[in-house]
Amino acid sequence: MKRMDWVVDFISRKGFRKGWTVFIVAFFLFFVVLPTLYVVTYAFTDWSAIETAVLSNPETLSTIVDSVVISFEIAAIVTVIDFLAGLPIAWILVRKEFRGKEFLDTLIDMPLAVPTAALGFSAAVFWVMNPDPVPFSLSVISSPFLLIILLHIVFSYPYMVRSLAAILEEIDDTYEVAGRTLGASRLTAARTITLPLFRAGLATGVILCFSRSMSETGGTMIALSTMANLGIGEAANFFTGSTLIGEWRSLVETDPTYAPSLAFVSILLIALALILLIILKLVIMKFHLPLRKVWPMQEKMLSRGIFPKMKDGGALLFLALIVLIPSFFIFTYVLFSDPASLDMGALSYALGYSFLVAGVVTVIDIALGIPFALHITKHRDRASSNVLDVLVNVPLIVPTAALGYSLFLFWGSIGTGGASFVVLILAHVAFTYPLVVRNVAGAVEEIDPSFEETARTLGARPIQSFHRVLYPLIKSSILAGAIMAFTRSLGETGATQAVLGRNALTAPVYIVSLVKADELYQAGLACIILIIVSYIFMLLLRYLTKKRKEAI
Repeated sequence: MKRMDWVVDFISRKGFRKGWTVFIVAFFLFFVVLPTLYVVTYAFTDWSAIETAVLSNPETLSTIVDSVVISFEIAAIVTVIDFLAGLPIAWILVRKEFRGKEFLDTLIDMPLAVPTAALGFSAAVFWVMNPDPVPFSLSVISSPFLLIILLHIVFSYPYMVRSLAAILEEIDDTYEVAGRTLGASRLTAARTITLPLFRAGLATGVILCFSRSMSETGGTMIALSTMANLGIGEAANFFTGSTLIGEWRSLVETDPTYAPSLAFVSILLIALALILLIILKLVIMKFHLPLRKVWPMQEKMLSRGIFPKMKDGGALLFLALIVLIPSFFIFTYVLFSDPASLDMGALSYALGYSFLVAGVVTVIDIALGIPFALHITKHRDRASSNVLDVLVNVPLIVPTAALGYSLFLFWGSIGTGGASFVVLILAHVAFTYPLVVRNVAGAVEEIDPSFEETARTLGARPIQSFHRVLYPLIKSSILAGAIMAFTRSLGETGATQAVLGRNALTAPVYIVSLVKADELYQAGLACIILIIVSYIFMLLLRYLTKKRKEAI
C-alpha cells in the first residue's frame, strides 16, 4: 500500500506531469503527424515539377479536380445517411434491453474487421448487375457512383453508431424521464432534451465517417475493378481522389513522371478535407439541436403505436440489407464456388502476425491516446490545444494510398529485416491513434468538470480523480475507440503494402495476394476464417470488459 502511495505521489508531482505532457505531445507530433504529412514536403522540394506536370496540363488538372469533387460528394452523402440510419440503432443498443443484444452489439463492429479488399469484392458481387449472378445476390446496381456510396456506408456506419452510442451511454436519462412525467411525448423528450447533448458525439461521428469515406482506397479499387470485370465499362474510368492516388501510386514505380501528380492530388485532398472538417466541427458544436418548436399532437402520435416499431424495424432492415449482408456475402460466394485447397500454415502465420500487430498498436493507442485526449479537452482556452485538436483529424482524412506512400517515404528506408515489425507498428499507430483520441475527447467534453474538481477539493490527486471519477464515465468510449483501433489495424491493406511491400506478412495482405493470383475461392475462405476469429476475439473482449464493469 505504501508503495502504491509513493507511485501516486510521484506521478502527481508537477514536474512529472509537465514532462509527461511534453512526451505525449512530442510522440503525437513526431510519430503520428510528421510521418502522415511527410508527402507535403514534395511541394517545397520540387514545386516546379508540379507546375509542369499538373498546373500546366489541363487534362491532368481536370482529372484531379473531378475525382476530388466526387470524393467530397460521396463522403457528404454517406455521412448524412450514416447519421439518419445509425441514430436509431445506437438508441436501441443503449436504451433497450432484449435477448441477443450483445450479439447485435458485436455484429455491428464486424465490417471493421473484414479486410477492405475483401469487403469491396463482397459488396460488388452482391450489388452489381451481373449476367451470371451469384445465388441470392441482388445484382441491381449499374452506377459506379451509387456502388461506392453503398460500399462506403458499410465502412463508415459502425463508426457513427459507436460514437453516438458511447455518448448516449454517458447521458443521464433522468431529465428525459422528468420531461415525460410532465406530459411530453417520447419523441418530444428525446428531441428537445437528449439530442442537444449529442453534439460532441455527432461531431466525432461526422469526422470519423466523413474521413473514413474520403480515405478509403483498397476496397473502392477492388469494387470498381470487379464492376468493370462484370461488363460495366464506366467503372474503369470512374475515380475518386483516393483511387486516383492508388492508380498513380502503382504507375509511379515504373513511370516516375506520375510522382508530381501523385503528390499534388495528395496535398490537395489533405488541405481541402482538413478545411472542411474544421468548418463541420465548428458548425456542429455551435448549431443548436434540435429546433425549439414543439408539435405536441403530431409528436405524440409518432411516439405511439406502429410508428416507433416502423422506425426500429426500418433501422434494423437498413443494418441487415445495406451493411451486414453485403459485408458477409462472401460466405455465399464461397458456398457456391468450386472448392480448392488453402495453405492453412501460411494463413495461420499471417493471422497470428496480424493479431500481434493490432494488439500492440491498440495498447500504444490507449496508453498514449487517453492522456492526449485529456490534455486537449481540458485546455480548450489554449490556442495550442485547439491546433492539436485539429491535427488529430489529419491521419483520418489522408487517403490510405497517400498515407502509405507518405509513411513509406518517412519509414521505408529502415523498414527491412528485423526492423520491419517496429516500422509496421509505428505506421499503424499513425492512422489508428486518432480513433482512440477522438472517442475519448468526445466523451470528456460531455462530462461536467465540476465532478473532478469536487474530488480534487476533497484531497484526491489528479490520477485518483481520473481513476475514481472520470474513468467510469468514459470507459464505454475508451472501449469503442479500442475496438475501432484494433479492427482498423487488423483490416488495413493499402498502407501496409505501401510501407513494407513484399515484406508485409499480415492476413489482409495475404488475402490480397490470393485475389491477385485469381485464387478467389481461397481468398474468400481466408476472409471467412479471419471474420470468425475476429468475431470470437471481440466477443471475448466485450465479455472481459463486462466482467470488469461488474467488479468495479
